[in-house]
Amino acid sequence: MSGKHRTEMDDRGWFFFSGGPGAPRYGDDPTKHAVDHDSEAFVREVLQNANDQALDNDEPVEVTFRFVTLTGEEKRLFLEGLEWQDGLRERLESVTAADRGRSYDRLLSRIDDSEAELRLLIVEDRNTTGLTGDWDEDSNYAALVRDELYSSKQDDTAGGSYGLGKSVLWTFSGASTVVFNSFLSGDGDADRSPRLIARSKFPTHELTSDDVTYQGAGWLCRSKDTENGVRPESFWGEEASELAERLQIERPAVDGTSALVVDFRDPTRDERPDLDQLADEFVEASVKYFWPAIYRGDLKVEVETPDETVEADVDSVPAITPFVECYSSRFTEEEQLENAGDVAGLDIPLSVPPRADGSETPDGTVRLAARLASPADDDTYLNTVALFRGAGMVVKYYDQSRVAFGDRNFYGVLAAGEARTDHPSSESDEEIDRFLRFAEPPEHDEWESTENLREQYQRGFRTAIEDMFGTLRDGLRHLLAKSNGGTDALSDSVLNRFPIHGSGAPRVRNPPDLSRVFEIDSTSRFDGDRWVFSGRVEPIVDEYEGWSTEISLTSIGEDGSRYDDVAIETLSVEDEDVAISFEEDTVSVVADSTTGEIRFEGSSYATNENDLLSGDVGETQLEIRAELDSPEGDR
Repeated sequence: MSGKHRTEMDDRGWFFFSGGPGAPRYGDDPTKHAVDHDSEAFVREVLQNANDQALDNDEPVEVTFRFVTLTGEEKRLFLEGLEWQDGLRERLESVTAADRGRSYDRLLSRIDDSEAELRLLIVEDRNTTGLTGDWDEDSNYAALVRDELYSSKQDDTAGGSYGLGKSVLWTFSGASTVVFNSFLSGDGDADRSPRLIARSKFPTHELTSDDVTYQGAGWLCRSKDTENGVRPESFWGEEASELAERLQIERPAVDGTSALVVDFRDPTRDERPDLDQLADEFVEASVKYFWPAIYRGDLKVEVETPDETVEADVDSVPAITPFVECYSSRFTEEEQLENAGDVAGLDIPLSVPPRADGSETPDGTVRLAARLASPADDDTYLNTVALFRGAGMVVKYYDQSRVAFGDRNFYGVLAAGEARTDHPSSESDEEIDRFLRFAEPPEHDEWESTENLREQYQRGFRTAIEDMFGTLRDGLRHLLAKSNGGTDALSDSVLNRFPIHGSGAPRVRNPPDLSRVFEIDSTSRFDGDRWVFSGRVEPIVDEYEGWSTEISLTSIGEDGSRYDDVAIETLSVEDEDVAISFEEDTVSVVADSTTGEIRFEGSSYATNENDLLSGDVGETQLEIRAELDSPEGDR
């Protein structure tokens, strides 16, 4: 059943689905709590969504953030075009009266005050696909104006896969209302452009004027009778153009979409910053997270206020300059850093497991490069590595302060997937890009084991990510190590992976063919006053009489050196048929031929209280050594 609050059955106006007896009730938009919602997060999510919808025409995506303030007659005409009085006001009053939207009180006061300004933000993107498709289709249009927690992305390398980023548009609207005006690309409905529709997201509410309970979402639209009931229908063509002019959301006749956030505000702030401050923040956030795309010429961003227009370019944020220099020289043949400003680089292997459907995946590499810091550099992101892939968005500035030592401070980049090279991407680059996309959580601020990875790939995805980061850390130590000596200061893992520092064969602590015999997963973290860890060891050969594993913890110095063993206090395993023995700082677990795997968890002794007070708790490495008894009894 559907309904709308109108005195006549005019098919133009605000349309809300009515709940009916026993229908679910919505107290709030759940996506408001799923990601951070400050102005930096807003810029990041909005630009990601625009970047993901780029047309395949070698033209950059262009995005303008335009701040508009309305007072007096302009404000009155805007509210009239939005059908505020007949379509939204009573609903907001109903929500406020039910104590489910007290922030709407302030909005209603500003609307009633003829002297108070109404602040709008228009996000206009160009050279993007626009709102293509219909309400009942899996389409860009439906994903934005109909669905929740659903993403309709262009391809496997798009920036997001959860459909959460669009939620910031409504979160930053004091009226929980966003207007869209779009010119569509391609065939079909493109010649009917522009296309306009508005959407509100309120809690479930009741109207005293008709005693009907309505669901939260509503649309400013034309209602349309279909086989599945009444559905919202966009305004098109001349009608859309006329309404867009009244709503301050006119746009050039270029493929793309404009989104107007009604009553723009930052929900994390008590007071509204002035527009100049917001503009500066938007420029900085655009460059901070999208400098790879901006530098490559794939993305252009401008921020416009009533007083000026500022372009977000890589030179406008000095803190990003070292990363840009590092990325531009990432394929240097140098593998060691000598002097301030030097750049050196290495390939880091990444073995992607087979896809869930059994399709084999090619192994590939990601490119690590580091630039030695100089006293003139902005140190905002000192000793971090910018992680990004083909979408051109920095997923994270990965803190690696523990790797730096002495005067060997640095800036690093890890260019992965389709961002690894400037040339056409290889099959392995494309697969790595896809893999890392599914390794991003809803906030898109990490590469980690996710449920999406579990659905898309077979076992081994977590190990692949952990190995990549482990090799990244060792690679940084290799790049930072001074060439005039210093070999003994490096850890065994660095020398094994990058033996250029040694004069002979690299030192080996574990059997060189261990990965062919065992599959090992592990994790460790500092928890209050001690290290806790867990893991799994599983033989991957067909025949063995028995096997054993030794588990230990070792402290790692800032220069990568191993300098002390950390005593293990507890260790438990799931299988009761294995034997556990504590020998000095090592725990041995012995299994027979009936044991297919060992899952364990344990902890170290509590750290000295003085160390905790002084903050002297460094990095600790969990070491696992495994040996196999052959059928003949040889170890």
